[in-house]
Amino acid sequence: MQAVTRRPLMPKPLSLPLKLLPKKAHGMILSAILNQVLRNERREGELDFLEDRVVQIKVSDAGLSYSLTLKQDAIAEAGDRAVELTITGTVYDYLLLISGREDPDTLFFQRHLVMDGDTGLGVHLKNMLAAIEMEQLPLPKDMRPFIDRCLTLYERLLYNA
Repeated sequence: MQAVTRRPLMPKPLSLPLKLLPKKAHGMILSAILNQVLRNERREGELDFLEDRVVQIKVSDAGLSYSLTLKQDAIAEAGDRAVELTITGTVYDYLLLISGREDPDTLFFQRHLVMDGDTGLGVHLKNMLAAIEMEQLPLPKDMRPFIDRCLTLYERLLYNA
């Protein structure tokens, strides 16, 4: 795994279409995706430490945030409940995490992804993410190459902008 040194930011106009969707819809879509991708971890109880805890995911350069919780063994949109942990990063940093190009430890220790709030919960979440074998996630066969192509396109467009 090679460390990424240049980090593009999403131009504000590109995030506008995302902001047109209601916040609750964002949370519902993200929770549905996470429930599918992390279904094995949910089934094995590896996410139980998140039960009734609220984690907010902030995407700083897109101006978006999602509050999620684990409720009855499913990741769900948390609504207006008090946030216990906030993780903040850019679209690019989350793409690096999702693609597996950079591991969670690197992203957190280099402060590209920043945790605020309950540090115990944050460390537990970071360790759980670091333990996930990306190749073992239940993704469609052609999803990983698609994510890699999206990341490469994102880099090309924003590095040359």
